[in-house]
Amino acid sequence: MSTSERDARAARAQSPLHDEHLRRLAPLVSAKLMEVIERRTRLDVSTKGAAYDLVTDADCSMEEWLWDETRRAFPADGFLGEERGWRAGPTGGTDWVVDPIDGTVNLVNGVGWACCSIGALFEGAPAAGLIVDPYRNEIFLTSSPDGGTELNGAPVTVAAGPALAGRLVILEVPSGTSTAALAAIAEVVLAKDGAVRSMGSGALALATVAAGRALAAVHLDPCIWDIAAGVALVEHAGGIVLAGDGPYVAGRPGPLVAGNREVCAQLQAPLRALVR
Repeated sequence: MSTSERDARAARAQSPLHDEHLRRLAPLVSAKLMEVIERRTRLDVSTKGAAYDLVTDADCSMEEWLWDETRRAFPADGFLGEERGWRAGPTGGTDWVVDPIDGTVNLVNGVGWACCSIGALFEGAPAAGLIVDPYRNEIFLTSSPDGGTELNGAPVTVAAGPALAGRLVILEVPSGTSTAALAAIAEVVLAKDGAVRSMGSGALALATVAAGRALAAVHLDPCIWDIAAGVALVEHAGGIVLAGDGPYVAGRPGPLVAGNREVCAQLQAPLRALVR
């Protein structure tokens, strides 16, 4: 899909009602996440099959609340949450995709790097997104029909230029996967005097790129709820998202790289070897 086609589709999807909905949710989500952090040691924690794949009562209750709020505002839209899957849809029109807490392992262990991610897909492509970081009291948002990405109400853009020296590239892998799987990417970055980090939240990694703080982010195999909001944030902040073999298609298995066009072109070559 060309940039003009993507922008046209996003414009059709980003109605003033969606903008109003996400702006209304943002402070409410932030407050709820702060309550979760305050009772972190009292959360009901269980696993989803493997010991590293944690879920809490807060994940589930946040998703329930977001389902109720979204269904009330947009009864004809689809809704997909990490914890309970599709509750409505997919519709082929607007579908909301939610990760109530991305970075649950970090949150449970008291590491301040987790967020709530709410994305809107239109015809299967990310069109609007809200990511709330309660630890830094930051709200990343793209939902206006006029486009653009905001951080706490101020416009942000992806970092410019191809130089990796002194810049940060975030590498993310699914839970239970070694970061060694992205060793080829790390070698390219380090050879050009860049720095790599693995933080434990794919959604927040993309928000960090959209804000121009990290030069790029690479995710080995994200789930759609990890990236639905973040891809929209990056694209509307002037960046691109690529797979190893072409433009990234939301929901398709395999790796992605997000950042400005020049740096993504550099990292796409080693990424290509990871395509399944």
